[in-house]
Amino acid sequence: MATPIDSIPFFSSLPLPSLMTIMKVTKTLEIEKDKNLFNQGDEADGLYVLLSGKLQVYIFSGHVGGTNKVLAELEPGKYVGEFAVVMDNQPVVAQAVCDYLCDKVSALPRVSWTSPKAKWIHEKNVKPSLSNMKTLCKIMREHNKQTAVLQKG
Repeated sequence: MATPIDSIPFFSSLPLPSLMTIMKVTKTLEIEKDKNLFNQGDEADGLYVLLSGKLQVYIFSGHVGGTNKVLAELEPGKYVGEFAVVMDNQPVVAQAVCDYLCDKVSALPRVSWTSPKAKWIHEKNVKPSLSNMKTLCKIMREHNKQTAVLQKG
């Protein structure tokens, strides 16, 4: 069963016209079992909402023969790739995605909020540009890598 787009956190506060615009550019993609949707380091190309099945998000171990670290297992209604949704003609959508990413970074454990840039993130004073969204996602990825290493050692 498809998940309504307004149940995705950064879309939930958007007005109906913005939601309809997003729906016009969506498509359904079927992925075979044990195939990658995308790989670590790939350029983001969209928002993926899981409609059925399960999807694992993992990072590579960094060495040949090493075990990959599963960061999350997504179930229907969950999503990945959020920062690629920015639409130049939809500043409300861009701001909602950027605010959501700021919230995600702010919720990371062991993050210090003493630098001016960190305070911008915590206070959601980050311009909703693709570059800034990529940076926010990189912060989350680096945090996840460090957490994986800490748990392993």
